[in-house]
Amino acid sequence: MKYPTATQVPASDRRAHRGSLRFAGAALVATVAAVLAACGSGSDSTVEGDVPLAYTQRVNTMGMNPTNGAPYAQGGDLMIREKSSPSAPEHNITKDITQGHGDVSDPEVSFDGKKIVFALKCETSNTSMIDGTKACTGRWNIWEYDMTKGGMTGGSFKRLTNTTTADDVDPAYLPAGKGFVFTSNRQGTSFFNQGVGGDRFALDEYERERVFNLHTMDAAGGNVTQISVNQSHDRNPVVRPNGDIMFSRWDHVGMRNHFKVFRVKPDGTDMFVLYGAHSDGNSFLHPRDMDPNGKFKGFLASDLMPLSRTNEGGGLVMVDAANYSEQNTPANPSVAPQGGQYYPTAETLNIGGGLSEFGRVTTPFPLWDGTDRVLVAFRPCEVTKDGKVVPCASLTTQEKARLADDNRMASDVAADGVKDNVPPPYGIYMFNPNRPKDGLQPVAPPPPGFMNTDPVPLQSRAEPNATDPTPVDATLAAQKLGLLEVRSVYDTDGLGRMGDPVIAAADLSATCTTAIAKTKPTDPADTRGQVADLVKMKDPANPAYGCAPARFIRAFRAVAPSQGMGVRQAIGETDFEPQQILGYAPIEPDGSFKLQVPADTPIGLAVVDAEGRAFQTHTNWIQVRPGERRTCDGCHSPRRGGALNSGTVANTIPSGWMDNLASAHQSGETMAGTRTRLDPNLLKLMTDMVSTDVWADPAKAGVTARNSISIKYKNNTDSKDDLLTAAPTDGVINYPDHIQPMWTVSRGVNGAGTCVTCHADPAKLDLTATITGTGRTASYERLLIGDPVIDAATGLPKTHLDEGVPMIDREPAMVDTMASEGDALGMGRKSRLVEILSGATLMASTEARTLYPTPAAGAPDHSTLLTKAEKRLLAEWIDLGSKYYNDLSAGGVKNIGLLTQASFESDIYPILRSTCAAGCHQGIGSDEIAAGKAFRENRFVLLGDAEGDFNVTLTMINDACHPDNSSLLKRPSTIPHPAGAASSPTAVLPVGSANYTTIANWIKKGCTTP
Repeated sequence: MKYPTATQVPASDRRAHRGSLRFAGAALVATVAAVLAACGSGSDSTVEGDVPLAYTQRVNTMGMNPTNGAPYAQGGDLMIREKSSPSAPEHNITKDITQGHGDVSDPEVSFDGKKIVFALKCETSNTSMIDGTKACTGRWNIWEYDMTKGGMTGGSFKRLTNTTTADDVDPAYLPAGKGFVFTSNRQGTSFFNQGVGGDRFALDEYERERVFNLHTMDAAGGNVTQISVNQSHDRNPVVRPNGDIMFSRWDHVGMRNHFKVFRVKPDGTDMFVLYGAHSDGNSFLHPRDMDPNGKFKGFLASDLMPLSRTNEGGGLVMVDAANYSEQNTPANPSVAPQGGQYYPTAETLNIGGGLSEFGRVTTPFPLWDGTDRVLVAFRPCEVTKDGKVVPCASLTTQEKARLADDNRMASDVAADGVKDNVPPPYGIYMFNPNRPKDGLQPVAPPPPGFMNTDPVPLQSRAEPNATDPTPVDATLAAQKLGLLEVRSVYDTDGLGRMGDPVIAAADLSATCTTAIAKTKPTDPADTRGQVADLVKMKDPANPAYGCAPARFIRAFRAVAPSQGMGVRQAIGETDFEPQQILGYAPIEPDGSFKLQVPADTPIGLAVVDAEGRAFQTHTNWIQVRPGERRTCDGCHSPRRGGALNSGTVANTIPSGWMDNLASAHQSGETMAGTRTRLDPNLLKLMTDMVSTDVWADPAKAGVTARNSISIKYKNNTDSKDDLLTAAPTDGVINYPDHIQPMWTVSRGVNGAGTCVTCHADPAKLDLTATITGTGRTASYERLLIGDPVIDAATGLPKTHLDEGVPMIDREPAMVDTMASEGDALGMGRKSRLVEILSGATLMASTEARTLYPTPAAGAPDHSTLLTKAEKRLLAEWIDLGSKYYNDLSAGGVKNIGLLTQASFESDIYPILRSTCAAGCHQGIGSDEIAAGKAFRENRFVLLGDAEGDFNVTLTMINDACHPDNSSLLKRPSTIPHPAGAASSPTAVLPVGSANYTTIANWIKKGCTTP
């Protein structure tokens, strides 16, 4: 046997499907004993050794997705099984605490195998007590079960956290008794550091639920410290053999939307991606190191799954983290070009959406006992056919093909008699990657209506290294600052994300044949064919010196959304969340920069050209802890090997430098390192783009200095370069306040050059400030949303299916807002609007240039219409994602406080679940989107978690006093909806219907004016 099918799982591992579904008959389990005996794992056998284990037993109808930080359903408990056998005694350890009205998740065993730390939530109505006080707070807290004296069934409990306002989950032991790492939405540091809009809890980048970040605490549950500040969840922390914390991070910036494997020191320093940012699969969850003394030393075991709709189930993947940072990025030339990950199971388990014919795996735990075995939770493939639960093996080829197609229309899925909707029957199994053909051996089947997940073996294992805290700069720490140094932005990986792929012909001056000089790498461990020739680029006597395109680094921070009405409408037609520019620093000729940034803040960096346009889009957040001095080799540089700007390259002193700087240079320093050491004030971010070449000595033969740059919002040397309208305050750009006025301000003689003088036609280009039905200006809608592609034969918009949702095919918009891991070019440089207004051919698509040609002869020269400061501001706005508001506390954004989750759950949620959540409105993971394709991602995401679905519903209400104007009602009451469903005969939510009226009345309760 390779894998247990639904007919091959012990009877106790099957459970009735709630509601109208029923099992197809007793015949499904009649062959169980014979089949399992053939596998050599009958009910009386132990799976390869006496391994006691703990796991969670939870209600199997609970929705679980990677995007849910702490899913909850009453009925869960912590179980202990005396050995790894289906017949071994099983004990419910927490039943006296939960009393059937609680839940348990995320157990982890201590290194000596004698304690279990786990998360537990129970209702405040419970009567259970702990240390003389009520045990239940109604929130998730961290508990510990100590078996040191009482053994597996007679141990003692300790509640380590006691929060009544937040949720603490996913605990793991730190080595040397230093306490625990866990993830929590208490946001102990970031709550007070949200930037624009004041103190608040941050919601994830779907605006659904409070963000879970990494925290640590001491062994007694005190000294709780937040150590990560991601804008979406950080999950599943564990400690690696070297003492680092490894975890799954939800990277969700723009269209980048996935979970990848990260690592960080226990004090929160040196955080970096470990694996998978550009590898196959969407969400790596529950990563753990294989036995460091076994055959798979250096490998990770993880489950790999889509972002939603598989109950956190996917395929088992083995990651060679010791030799690869991506599946096709080896550590050195001696390692094969491909091989970073593989799937050890004999049958292929689906890592994507749709049917997984051979089942799904979740929560793997490798044993460190010399056997290389892995405990996993596994569910066989079951579906319902005409209301009966049947194994997938009984389906026809056509039925399997339909269920495997995750791009079917929601109406087709609903009408199909075969549905992939059986609650996940996870049981605990043992898998040996050395013998994959043996398949999965059953260990702990759950009772009907439950699932067993999160297995942990109760055995001792080698304790990881205990790392000392990273030394920090006390002066910076006192100022809540950290230091970032990049040795060269031109030290980029094989994808060239700060290399030739981001350079346009317009970036080359008349004397330059290439923007970035090249040479072969001198490091024998370097796997790149060519690298930037920094020796030439830092030499003022070499032509390469003046050709280097990167002039400034722009630092910006995330501004987290909070719960509120109309948030999505206020953010705008973009997948980016609000952001705030922190300032600029010059990039030196060798590509280096060094700057101070706020600590414990999600930071983004953009390399920009001489006019303020970013070369690429930073689609993940970085951080520094207070006083941390963090150095990176480059921008998207290889994660293994030495820095390009080091050794001989860094120590080469060109003869064309100014003598004082040449003599001041110290061994190993970059140009930024030397300059900021001599003048520490240069570490402080500047408000404006100002740079003067201090390196080149023009008095020396053949030396030419780089052009000076000075672009300020106001008070430029030539006032004609200034903004004509209000400048942003504190780096916050709001379209209505700062971009819209550029189109209406008077220009030229008697206003002849004013933009709206020509561009006020709704059928062409309407740049007026007229308020549209969305509540936003006509110009914003026109610039951000491309026209539908019309079918010449029918006269109707062309459509396509995307994840089963009908979408209108649209022409490219004038402003490009798309950026993901597969398309990270700077959005300003990709936007045709910027090309027209700058007079430069940059990175816009051919399709966009055809659709929006350069104005014909006789029209004003559009490249001269805007001032230098206006062009800079426009590029900044687009590069940051083209939000309508970056400040969600601005006057045009109304907050909500009268609509409650309780009323939502009782009155509104049932309607949304039956109409919206049933098909279209689900989480979609990121893929590499082909350049030039116009796509607006569905942002109304319902995942089955009441709190998160309530929050995201609030974002669809933009006018509580006039419910009909809110997207929550306006869109589903429009025909067609979705927009691509041209054949839709009736509205999803007809105006005046009972459901429409119920939602309208609920929305109106949020109106704060009579």
